[in-house]
Amino acid sequence: MKKNLSIITTENIFRLRNYLQQISSISFTFSKVNQRYPIDRISEEEGQQVIKVYENLLKDTETVINTYKNFNLNLNNKNGKQTTNSTT
Repeated sequence: MKKNLSIITTENIFRLRNYLQQISSISFTFSKVNQRYPIDRISEEEGQQVIKVYENLLKDTETVINTYKNFNLNLNNKNGKQTTNSTT
């Protein structure tokens, strides 16, 4: 029989799952836009709209990633750990 997870582990799982769910939702929107507006069948006006949607999706993705990084930075600072940024 498996042991129950600690509260901290459970909270971390839910927090990380939430970040990934947000990324998944962004990806789903991206897929739907691509299906609805294939690049070889859209007008210039639609193309400009697609560009705006893509830029917003990238901003949303950046927000999720920055939220994740800031949370970890704050957590590490709170725990007195030195942080290294291995993603840049």
